[in-house]
Amino acid sequence: MRRLAFALVALFAAVVTSIPAPAAAERTSLLPEGAAVDSFTQSLGVHVGRLEVPAIGLDEVIREGVDLSVIDKGVAHWSGTAGPGAPGNMVLAGHRTTHSAPFYDLDELVEGDIVYVTGMDGRVATYDIVESMIVAPTATWIVDQTDTPMVTLFACHPKGSATHRIVIRAELREQPVVQFP
Repeated sequence: MRRLAFALVALFAAVVTSIPAPAAAERTSLLPEGAAVDSFTQSLGVHVGRLEVPAIGLDEVIREGVDLSVIDKGVAHWSGTAGPGAPGNMVLAGHRTTHSAPFYDLDELVEGDIVYVTGMDGRVATYDIVESMIVAPTATWIVDQTDTPMVTLFACHPKGSATHRIVIRAELREQPVVQFP
């Protein structure tokens, strides 16, 4: 009986490993090439806040993790980067032309536009956009942490292409305050 069990396990393992994997759809990651990404925390996808950018009519839930499965659902927070209003660089990613395309109009933002990030505790951090730039996909420095509170929004650029990234950086204007309904 024991030999039969081992034989069945071996047969099952041989069959499973011989089944060809389904062809993966051609997908280009919008993450900076070479950036360290922990696969577990980057694929959580739980709601961690809300992003509002009035200048482009953006009002979206923020999900935890920048795995493509999370980014495909909307705005994604790079796990391990700062939270709303906290010291450091809060990094948010999103698509421009696919799925819900929350960052479609990122290129229309200008210096001085306002970004609101609401945490799960109801505190709203207000940021002022200070710069917009186009970088190579290898520009991993965009996720580096800073001494001052800021938020970085990034997506593929130009629209419909993944050859570059558009990066919007905003600095904290006001410390987060609790908003009551």
